[in-house]
Amino acid sequence: MALASTLTAGPAFAVPVVTVAGGAISGFSRDGIDQYFGVPMAVADRYASPRPAPGWTGVREAIRHDDQCPQAVPLPDLPTNPVLPPIPVLPTNSEDCLGIDLYVPPNAAGRSLPVMVYLYGGAFVVGNTTQYDSPSQLVRDGDVIVAIPNYRVGSFGFLALPELAAESGGATGNQGIEDQQFALRWVRDNIAAFGGDPSNVTIFGESAGGMSVCTHLASPRSAGLFRKAIVQSGPCSRSPLVPPSREVAFARGAAFAEEMGCGDGPGRLACLRGLPVDRLLESTTHKFTSPNATWTPVVDGVVLTDTPEGALRAGASADVPILMGSNSEEGGTFVVLFDYLAGRVPTAESVAASVREVYPEDADAILAAYPVDSYPTSADALSAVWTDSLFACPTVVTADAARAGGARVWQYRFTEAPLARGGPLLPGAFHAADVPYLFSRLGGIPVPWTGSAAALADRMKRTWATFAHTGDPNGPGLPAWPDSGAPGNPALQFDRDRAEPVTDVADVHRCGFWAGVS
Repeated sequence: MALASTLTAGPAFAVPVVTVAGGAISGFSRDGIDQYFGVPMAVADRYASPRPAPGWTGVREAIRHDDQCPQAVPLPDLPTNPVLPPIPVLPTNSEDCLGIDLYVPPNAAGRSLPVMVYLYGGAFVVGNTTQYDSPSQLVRDGDVIVAIPNYRVGSFGFLALPELAAESGGATGNQGIEDQQFALRWVRDNIAAFGGDPSNVTIFGESAGGMSVCTHLASPRSAGLFRKAIVQSGPCSRSPLVPPSREVAFARGAAFAEEMGCGDGPGRLACLRGLPVDRLLESTTHKFTSPNATWTPVVDGVVLTDTPEGALRAGASADVPILMGSNSEEGGTFVVLFDYLAGRVPTAESVAASVREVYPEDADAILAAYPVDSYPTSADALSAVWTDSLFACPTVVTADAARAGGARVWQYRFTEAPLARGGPLLPGAFHAADVPYLFSRLGGIPVPWTGSAAALADRMKRTWATFAHTGDPNGPGLPAWPDSGAPGNPALQFDRDRAEPVTDVADVHRCGFWAGVS
């Protein structure tokens, strides 16, 4: 297990030595909590299922984040694009990356604290544990343990081929999900040593992390490994990240092998396993240049036997309380990623081209429903399309599916604008705008909220922690939050100036229209 990282712990103070499956580890104290980084959890050969990491002798220092699982800078021409600032130093890629970070309240030993396992986002092509250092206030004030595992992304985590299915009992295309399931089993078997309750685990994640939570709600292999679930901006239905069939995933895998020069013969799997990491990362599929996705979980019949929406409607989560929601201007992030960072300012023509790429059969109806001249800019029109079609309305559908299957669901709408409203870039509550309100540091950099913004961040952290403790987000000093089965299917609005149920989410985001779009 590699220990190198771009971010280390900094000044360390003694914390309890803890013995886990592989041996004894020592961590450090910062921000009033105990922290253990890069704890060896699993190892895996390329495209294979994870297996336990080897043990060690003595006390192992757990003070550095692991290397990130292999991934590319997910945008085209990022190093030389003249409209971009210099790229920050990125963590090192390594296939030896399957460790887990733990954030623990002080003096937790011997207690039985709720555990929250965070699954990072990144469209299933990027992401690492270093980004989410650290949830210190959530841990300290919420009296919970937070665990954040690395998992494989891109082709390394989601390649599906018949050859892989043949050598693994039918499982294919879900290596990254298997990594997450291994982490949940590791938590079950080891968290009591830190003072955690293995029978009270909440899984939560944003974007692809939210879709990961959806996948675990549907996967028979995840049953019993968690008790509660939080889905942030990663709805379980009507998203490019929804798991496809094996046949679709096999076609994607075959196209990737062809792109890599490994052909379609009996030796293509060995060819892919023999290529250098950097060669695989040259594939266009590792770039994030449109809402369409290549690398996602797969309905392989083994790890995942149904789509998340189908499983929810069938009652897969009937005994799992779910908190879920989306942000009111999610699409702004994708206008930045797919247009501005490619050196293009959206126009009516480029908006039409983008919509036709993602919705070829319904593009005319969509463009008529979202006419560019009805918005301040073409970028605003495109942002509204992405917000409503990929996040807001799929979240409504997901809540309906979960309720139909017997689950109790609390829905939210996050409307806080951390940067600005009406600005040219990332106006409003863009995709991932909620994340800095739950973490006290991101990438090791403190999140400097003050005043009413700090109060909103505190309220969100207390709400998430209350849900982890009780399975209900309502608690002393928190706004009343009816579940979404109440009259009007309410959602709690999160904003520094407003914390009350609203019933207009489906209307505001034109969900009646999107119900008719394939």
